[in-house]
Amino acid sequence: MKQLFLITATCLFTGVFSTAQNARFGFTAGSVFANYKAKYDQIEISGKSKTGFTAGMLVDFPMGEKISFQPALNFVQKGTKDEEDFGNGSFAKTSTNINYLEMPMNFLFNASGNAGTFFVGGGPSFSFAISGKSKYEDETGSESGDLEFGNDPDNDDMKGFDFGANMLAGYRFPNGLILSAGYNAGLSNLMPGGSEDGTLKSNYFGVKIGFLLKGKSSAAKSE
Repeated sequence: MKQLFLITATCLFTGVFSTAQNARFGFTAGSVFANYKAKYDQIEISGKSKTGFTAGMLVDFPMGEKISFQPALNFVQKGTKDEEDFGNGSFAKTSTNINYLEMPMNFLFNASGNAGTFFVGGGPSFSFAISGKSKYEDETGSESGDLEFGNDPDNDDMKGFDFGANMLAGYRFPNGLILSAGYNAGLSNLMPGGSEDGTLKSNYFGVKIGFLLKGKSSAAKSE
């Protein structure tokens, strides 16, 4: 599954970028504020958002005067945390950190501004967990362990694949600088063997800065 994901992403990026004359390649980096929401017997449980790092590359493929298709391949750190203070020095802290490779497939609407271009859009996202750790700490000490990904409720902690919906908006300056913010809502039930009586879903808000390189046609016009 992991190898298929990487092969598909590589073929998509190399194929689009090499064959589309107007395609533009870019890269981004930023922060995400992630969380997970669990539901048991109609009771929803959510931890506190956890700050993580994201970085990746994208290809912007024009599909008309105002519409573009923009697939991306990102490294995203997701997770959640919680803390309880029971008084008299007694407490409990938990945290979960999961590293993902994520491929959003966004369709953008672009509108010219005074000094650049506004854009807004969204699309599906496909995420694959590559590693994860959980940590528990109380007044007596702490312990941590690696997460196991799969669909076995007896041996796995979480499913490794997550399908989601991605939304974003931002501004692109004439020199290629990009500022953007977005939200990703996981639609898959990540609980191994889970049903509607037991679900686990991801979500995160992200802010990014990036740079979009000049395409072939743009470079030719500027010469």
